[in-house]
Amino acid sequence: MNIVQKPEIQHHESIDMRTPSIHEEIKPVGDIRPLFKPGNPAAIGFASFATGSLVIGLYCIGLLTNLPQVTVGVALGFTGICQFTSGLLELLIGNTYAATTMMTYSGFFFSFGIMFSPASGFLEIAMKEGEDALQTCVGLYMLGYTFVSFIFFLGTFRQPWLIRATLLQVFLAFLTSCLGNFLHNNGLVAASGWISISLALTAYYVMATLIYDDTTTFIKLPAF
Repeated sequence: MNIVQKPEIQHHESIDMRTPSIHEEIKPVGDIRPLFKPGNPAAIGFASFATGSLVIGLYCIGLLTNLPQVTVGVALGFTGICQFTSGLLELLIGNTYAATTMMTYSGFFFSFGIMFSPASGFLEIAMKEGEDALQTCVGLYMLGYTFVSFIFFLGTFRQPWLIRATLLQVFLAFLTSCLGNFLHNNGLVAASGWISISLALTAYYVMATLIYDDTTTFIKLPAF
């Protein structure tokens, strides 16, 4: 019996196994719109930072009161919470610098509020050792934030002038407070308070440039 051999048919299917490059344009399918319009989290960060700095500055110069407990409410209830929230949102959108600064100073205001809260007992224990011992403790506390603020300031040289001015004043406020407490020099502590007030005004201006637009007011503030 003759066996008719049929030619072998091979089917080759071309499959592209390449991993799409991040530089390739991804074309949307259909009309896809974002669920919400994201805002700028830096606005609430600067607003809360300015308010906290203003209250601490007024306390340091002793203009209205010399009781540190006056800072507890705003430090814990507003500045600490809002700075942390702002930093977290900045982290989610990929702004590492802003997220790091916001969360760092959120930690400062949280710890500052806890330290001077009557419930913590810090003031009661420190005052038993004398006012000089209390100032030494505060100076040590401010020393860490002086170093990190200087690092943050070095990171502003390619940023707008307003951001440079803000972080420079932050560094100077911590530096003078650190030196004033270590040296038991009330003049330097008061100087840190005045710098904090100036810092607050700068931060308020930055906040205003972020929230003032055609939907809020007719005022247009230049951002330097």
